[in-house]
Formats: sequence, C-alpha cells, structure tokens
Amino acid sequence: MTQAMTMAGMRHDEQQLQAFYSAHIALLGERYGRAIQDAGYDTLVIHSGNARKQCPFDDQYWPLRPTPAFSHWLPLQEAGCALVIEAGKKPVLHRPIVNDYWHGQAAPESEHFWSAFDVVDVADVAALSQGLPAGSRVAYVGSDVAALGELGGSDEAINPTALIDALDQARTLKTDYEKLCLIEASRRAGFGHVAIVDAFMAGPASEFELHLAYLRATQQDSWETPYTNIVALDKNAAILHHVHYTRTTPEDGAHSLLVDAGATYLGYASDITRTTVRGEGADAELFAQLIKHVESLQQLVIERIAVGMAYEDLHDYAHELLADALREVGVSSASRDELVSSGATRTFLPHGLGHSLGLQVHDVGMRTHDPKPDNPYLRNTSTIVEGQVFTIEPGCYFIAPLLEELRETEIAKSLDWDVIARLRHFGGIRIEDNIAVLADGTENLTRDNWPNRP
Repeated sequence: MTQAMTMAGMRHDEQQLQAFYSAHIALLGERYGRAIQDAGYDTLVIHSGNARKQCPFDDQYWPLRPTPAFSHWLPLQEAGCALVIEAGKKPVLHRPIVNDYWHGQAAPESEHFWSAFDVVDVADVAALSQGLPAGSRVAYVGSDVAALGELGGSDEAINPTALIDALDQARTLKTDYEKLCLIEASRRAGFGHVAIVDAFMAGPASEFELHLAYLRATQQDSWETPYTNIVALDKNAAILHHVHYTRTTPEDGAHSLLVDAGATYLGYASDITRTTVRGEGADAELFAQLIKHVESLQQLVIERIAVGMAYEDLHDYAHELLADALREVGVSSASRDELVSSGATRTFLPHGLGHSLGLQVHDVGMRTHDPKPDNPYLRNTSTIVEGQVFTIEPGCYFIAPLLEELRETEIAKSLDWDVIARLRHFGGIRIEDNIAVLADGTENLTRDNWPNRP
C-alpha cells in the first residue's frame, strides 16, 4: 500500500455510511414518489446505461458512466441494470446475469447499499416489461434510448421533460450521505493536489509527468476521475480547459502551474483548482502577489454566501473584487466601477464563478434561468438555499485574443500593458473550492478536509 493511500484512509466508518445511506434512500423515496405522481405516472424505471462507442467506425467503447438518476440511488457501475421505483414500495433492482470473459464488471467500492433493494438477477433485463404492474403508468429514464424502448417505453414515456426536471431539482439539495461522499471525494483530490505541487516545486517536469503524479497520489485511473485533469504550465494556464499535456520539459523549467482536478467517491465528484508559482525575480514576485489577491478574492466571496441571496450576485461581486486586484498589482489605474462597467474584468475573468456539484461535475438544477447578458457562461443562477453544494472558482487570465480585443476599447488607455506583458507568460490563475450551504453559513468541503492542513 502506498503512502498516499495510507494517508487517504476514509474518515467515516461503514456504520456511519450505512446510517446516512438509509436516511438518504428514505428521503429519495419521498422525493421521487412525489415527482413520479406529479408527472402523471405510477412507476419509474431507471436504466443504468450501456457503454458507448468512442467512434462509429471503431470497436472501442468508453467506460460506463451510469445514468445520474440511477447513481442517485446506488453506486453500481454495471451496464444494463434497471431500477424500478413505485411510491411506498421497496425499489427493485433488475440485474442482468453477465457471462463475459472479455470484460469484467467494475466492483463497487462499498457494499452498503444492497439491502435497500430487492435484487432480481435476470437473464435478459428486456423482459422487465412483462413484470411491471398491469395498468401502471410507467415512465422510463436513461441515457440509452434504444434500451429504454426494449424495456417497453413508448416515445412519450421515455425521459419525459417534466419528470426529468423534477428529478434534477431533487438532486440540488444534498443529503448527509451525499455530503459525506462529496467530502471524501474532495479529500482524496487533496492528496493529488499536494503531490502535484510537490513534484512541480522539486524540479522540471512535463505536464504529462505531473498528471501521472496526481493519479498516483489519488489512486485513481484517468477514467475514474470526474473529468479530464487540467494540468497547465506557464502560458497553457490561459487555456481554460487545457488537457493536451506537453510531454517535454521546458529547458529552464516552468514558472507557473495551474491544476484543476478532482476525484470521485461512490459516484460523487470533487472539483478543485490551485495555482502555484516557482522561481525568483520581479515578474514571479508580481504573479505571486496576484495569486494572493485572487485567493483573498475567493475567500471574501465565500464569506458573503448566505441563504436567500442570488448566486449571480456573488459572481458580480467577484468582478468588483477582481477590479481591485488589478489595480493593486498595477494592471490598471481605472476605478473599480470603470473596470467593471467597461467589461474589462470580463477579459481577465471570462467564465462563470462556479456551478452546482454532485453526481456530475457540472451538476443539474441550479441554472434556473438565463444569466444577465454580461454573464453568458454562468452555470448557476439559483437563489441560494440550505443543502446546495457548488463551486466558487474565480480566476485571472491573460488570454491573447481577449487582450487584443481589449486593446481596441476606451478602457485600454488606463491599462499598463508593460505590466500585462510581464504577467502574460504565466498564463493565468484559478482558485476553486467546493462549498456546502448551511442554514447559518457554509462548510468548505475542500479546505476543511485538506491533507496536512495547518
């Protein structure tokens, strides 16, 4: 067993997991029962999904990502399963018997969930339609529409919009079980972040080598990560989703590192970003100051989170604070209001402040309406309520095409382009934590569970 795995031993025991899970299942029964009834159905069949071909001209398949509504009930990564839910009844899991010597099934990390279901092993789950209650109005949910048709679903009963919307909303308020899973996912990712920064500071390394160091520390394969790790050195940090890792090491070593990477636990995801600078000299010191400003900005935004406020107000507040940071490091002499109203801060922070987090990295249910035109990429427009979990991830980037557009605006006269030139080769900064909303504040699932936290 590696040192990373020894350090990463889970902080909860099986008894606590089971207790939280039992309460989770009871609450899901209520939520799903109401959603099924309100949508005009009696029974819900959720298909786990099937592996998808990577290309129609090839015979390679992507690893299975189960239907999220299926994973909401149980952490089983097996293809072709069907979960049958009826209000007031114990859910039934139809599990096909697989005799496949070419491929094995992914073993669940924990066995805590089996007793919550009546498990029926069947030779062909397509026979499920014959066992559904006579006269029952059945809805079918899943990512494999063809498979849902084989189960007996008609076009209007497959993924009905009103029901899907209700199930999405049911996932926005996290149970204690879900929060436990999110905490463990965040803590596991922390070991990867510590390891990758240590490797970066130890000496020259390519992005690919750093990526492998992260996987080794978290003890997960690349297909197990909730999304493809973003590992960016120097100017590549200005590419918001940089995943095409360099294989060569810069001759003089890289000076900045941006890592956006998470981990999974029982189907739940973490999403964490950190930025690090290495080296001496005035430019590295200036970039380090900017990192501290973005870090402070992020913490001030988190402190402002309160039940009842609009998440988009946090996004706008982040831009006000970013304007202050740009002034502090000498990027601009304009006022906070001028930098925000002119759209200049949108050049340096073009993406949204954050998004819902859960079974999916960009989870559902919190983009309740379109954001203001100034915030086209904001994924969370909800009113903040207790039980939500979302990310807070402000940044500051030096993106060449956006800077060139900014040069043509009136506000460009207030910018110190020499300072910008000194910062551009560092690429950019992002600081991201996973935040749970409490009745009287927040819980930082990332920092409160960081390995070796002082």
